[in-house]
Amino acid sequence: MTKPKGNYYQHIDALRAIAVLVVIIFHIDHDYLPGGFVGVDIFFVISGYLISKQLFESIERQTFSLREFYVRRIKRILPAAFSVILITILLAQILFLPEDAVKTAQSGVWSAFSMSNFYFWKFLDTGYFASASYTTPLLHYWSLSVEEQFYLFFPLACLLLLPKLNRYSIVLILVLLILGSATASQLLLLEHHSFIYYMLPSRAGELLVGVLLAALLHFEFIQKPKNSYFVFVLSIVVILGSCIFIKPSDIFPGWLYLVPTIGAALFIWSGFDNSLFNRSLLNSKVVLWLGKISYSAYLVHWPILAFLRYGYGDFNELENIVILLVILLTAYLNWRFVEEKFRHQKLNLGQLLFKYLAVPFAVIGVISYFIFSTNGYGVRINNDSYLTHLKNSQNKAVTTNKYEYICQFWLVEEKHLAKPECVVGSSKETSTLLWGDSNAAHFVGILGSLAKKQHWSFRNISHASCPPVFFNLRRYIGQNGYQNCYNSIQTVKSSLGHYSTIIVSAAFNTYTARDNSFLSSFKTTISELDSEGKKVIIIGKAPVFGSFDRHCQAKSYYFPFRNCKSVSEHDKNLIANINKELSKFADTLKRVHYIEFTQLICENGCSPYKDNQPIYYDQSHIEIMSSWALGTTYLKSYPAQAVILEELINDQK
Repeated sequence: MTKPKGNYYQHIDALRAIAVLVVIIFHIDHDYLPGGFVGVDIFFVISGYLISKQLFESIERQTFSLREFYVRRIKRILPAAFSVILITILLAQILFLPEDAVKTAQSGVWSAFSMSNFYFWKFLDTGYFASASYTTPLLHYWSLSVEEQFYLFFPLACLLLLPKLNRYSIVLILVLLILGSATASQLLLLEHHSFIYYMLPSRAGELLVGVLLAALLHFEFIQKPKNSYFVFVLSIVVILGSCIFIKPSDIFPGWLYLVPTIGAALFIWSGFDNSLFNRSLLNSKVVLWLGKISYSAYLVHWPILAFLRYGYGDFNELENIVILLVILLTAYLNWRFVEEKFRHQKLNLGQLLFKYLAVPFAVIGVISYFIFSTNGYGVRINNDSYLTHLKNSQNKAVTTNKYEYICQFWLVEEKHLAKPECVVGSSKETSTLLWGDSNAAHFVGILGSLAKKQHWSFRNISHASCPPVFFNLRRYIGQNGYQNCYNSIQTVKSSLGHYSTIIVSAAFNTYTARDNSFLSSFKTTISELDSEGKKVIIIGKAPVFGSFDRHCQAKSYYFPFRNCKSVSEHDKNLIANINKELSKFADTLKRVHYIEFTQLICENGCSPYKDNQPIYYDQSHIEIMSSWALGTTYLKSYPAQAVILEELINDQK
């Protein structure tokens, strides 16, 4: 492969371009490239290859210097990374709500010390792919921390082991470590998802795939491939296939991470054929330019998206194109004026540690301390106009599982079905069960208002993102959550003998979108309950509002031009058709009935606001205190329907 200077390889810059582009596209909109997150894994392979190649050669020549190694890493990585951390923290304490500014500063401090993966493992209360994570501006630094932690340990291991082991032992150890890391991830992901996703032990195997390629080449187990064209095409197919067919709901990382990482290794291997790479489109100036700025592009893309989503929600296709261009321009500026400028400065060790470590740590630390000491208000602490606006508009709603009487769990156990707190209504004795996912739980307030007024009670039990079906469950839920969901359903199923009436609801539209057989499985489940003599009441799906943000009014002070109440319904036709189908289905069975509370939300046009206040917690869930208020409204505005429900509950025939 042509080497313009030093150890620069054009085809590796092309692979960097592919990796960063698929990551950015994925983060802009998952629907464009469902598996684009594997670009991070490709970066791991590149890093593992380049670092180990240098280590193997210099240790063999006895020219390796641990000091020089870390000097190069500091100059290459830290200035660009620190600049983005600093700017992100500064912007957050102006644009974000105080509590979010504090969280950003916290993650910034951890990121500065290359420990952000520990921070997000311990303190991020949503999964990496959850929509709530999309506005966490330094979330992507977890991968940078993994690499930096790898750089801390790997050179020391090489210095210690390489002189003592023969080439066969080295390759065997690498293979075993890669397979061991993948297997451990596969087996432990369900119970320790955050640890497996963010931490070095489970990600080391991806870096070691690059190390293995370097070892195979260095120790001459392999040479340039005999059929470079075949290997090149195969690598492209594997990488693109991973980006298209691997999904966030799959078990990842795990054995599946071997697919994109091996594809990346094959690409690097095939690229050493000069003539092959020079004939490909990947040799174009645009691709190589993107490869050169790929590190800065990765650093800046997520904060830009996070800030825009925080203030304005999701974007349309034209806006996505503009945002992509903004990301590339910002990346170029960071590359040109920070990354390249500091990377080539000649400093002694003391100057380097002071300029590249001590000063950035101090600046980030002082600014973060200021944010912490002002409880996130930062420079706004004396802005009376902002403080008044925040006081009048801040939404303090909490999730359903924060209420003791709402029994929503990630794994339903028998003890949960015996908790007296889970019974809502006029007494603690009941033969009625509300069962489903979080879209059933948000009806607890409405039903609770009715139950207390009409003198009946119900127990509630729910498992978020777990559909209330007995059949074909694996089709409707990702691998990560399948086992807990299955166990929860079996626990509920075994307790149904205690209840004569089952009230059930779910995010019917979400599961139907995943597999259009869902309603069939749901109907079969309901029919089974009916055949067992259970009375079943199906609650139709409430409207979903795709661009709703309960904090929109509070954020509007620094994010102008957004009409908070101008929100559109998501899946409107799908939800309407599902509710209609469920209503017709209920009419076919004597003990099955259908109700819905859509009219409460759509009295004057469907809206997540009522009396100028948000009644939703997020895009698809009614806020619980608002749910209680809606129940009171239902009693007053729809007394006939309320009486029908009362008769259904109290008539135990």
